[in-house]
Amino acid sequence: MGLNEFEMGLRELFGTYGGFMFPLPDIAGKYKGKSLAVCGDASCIWDDLEALGCKKTHRRGSIEKDGWDFMTVNKLGEVFPGNIEHWYSNEAQHMKKFIEARRVEYKYEFHGPNHTHSCNKGAKWHWPWGGHGTSGLSAVLTGIGLGYDRIAICGIPLDDGPHNGEPPWRKCNFKREAPDDKDGNPDLHWRKAIQLGFDGKVIALSGRPKEWIDRYS
Repeated sequence: MGLNEFEMGLRELFGTYGGFMFPLPDIAGKYKGKSLAVCGDASCIWDDLEALGCKKTHRRGSIEKDGWDFMTVNKLGEVFPGNIEHWYSNEAQHMKKFIEARRVEYKYEFHGPNHTHSCNKGAKWHWPWGGHGTSGLSAVLTGIGLGYDRIAICGIPLDDGPHNGEPPWRKCNFKREAPDDKDGNPDLHWRKAIQLGFDGKVIALSGRPKEWIDRYS
């Protein structure tokens, strides 16, 4: 059986790392034809989701968009007011605690997570990524591996602004974790993913990923 289009791109990308460490999980390709918002926990997340058309103000308010699934990354799922199809973290043991801490009313008002994912053991689905370029990049690659035709990156600007609901003067280190190179080019892992793995399916709503995708797509 021939490789699916998404798998060909991922194999080309991970060929630059020596290939997949193990096969893709059985869920790979099961979401072909659908759209996915990958949602991180930077302070811009709600603005990004509103720009994508996901803000709903009926009843108490929610995040939803016809034809779109949502993947939360790390702690965001604790306070995500919407249905969560997927939850991703590079650190599966931390994700279990995040899920347990999800706001009680959200557990009754919204469904999910239906699937948990990680590049390490402990989630429902184990993906053969190396965890390069932060959990956000691994989450996007997981979306590609799931077969989604359109992926929007929200709340993952990779800047040094606040995350996890921290105050606006609190700093992060994402510019060090996913640095531009000495010539000002994007982080190596993101650049290879954009050029070899994204295949024109991925957009970003804010920050450096938006600049990088716009530049290399």
